[in-house]
Amino acid sequence: MALSMPAFIVPEEVNTTTNESGRVVALNTRTGQWHTLNETGGMIFRELKRSGDLELALSSVAHEFPSIPLSEIRTDVDRLVSDLLTRGLLVPSPEHVWHAGGTPVALPSRQSGDVTAIRRVLATLCLLAAIAILRLPFRTTIRFAAAVKRMLARRTATRSDGRKSVSAVHQVGRSVPLRVACLETSLASVLLCALYGQALEWCFGHSLDPIAFHSWVEADGEPVRDPHDEPIDTAYKRIFAV
Repeated sequence: MALSMPAFIVPEEVNTTTNESGRVVALNTRTGQWHTLNETGGMIFRELKRSGDLELALSSVAHEFPSIPLSEIRTDVDRLVSDLLTRGLLVPSPEHVWHAGGTPVALPSRQSGDVTAIRRVLATLCLLAAIAILRLPFRTTIRFAAAVKRMLARRTATRSDGRKSVSAVHQVGRSVPLRVACLETSLASVLLCALYGQALEWCFGHSLDPIAFHSWVEADGEPVRDPHDEPIDTAYKRIFAV
């Protein structure tokens, strides 16, 4: 049965990018979940994002695949839109709230260098705080990180500032008997920099081959890493930052 509502909206918390092959990668900052759409799904999503019109989206697919019966295309489009609605990537009106699935950000951290005792203590507190905060709805975590930066950061962090915080967080992360991956370490680095009055960017992105999701920090427009870490893969494309 075809969907009866022709108008749709992509929520503000859904951040998207399209790669060279036409695939769409989306980060829902309300849930912290990543989603990918293949070339055809990306075509439909882009048209719905542009116009919100289901019939226009249907027509674009029909034009691209003229040999496929329109009834079959409509069934597939309706199924995709239903899935987008369920996952919170699309809503028929601002009043609706949907729940999302997807793949959470998680990549392993690596070793880091030596830091001062005071910074190590603060890094431990920030890492434990990040682990606790990330248990909240992701939208709340995003707002918390932004608020901390507004209240505490008096200037933009330099790459040197960022490296000191990242190194401290990575060092203490090895001894914490809890899940510590890129989300936890990057948020903790942002919080630690804020304690020193410095604003570090908290970034989220994806790579294509293989498809993977990652979170990191940046200063002066460049990724910041621990000196003992491997460089952040340039295949990761930033899609959202706090």
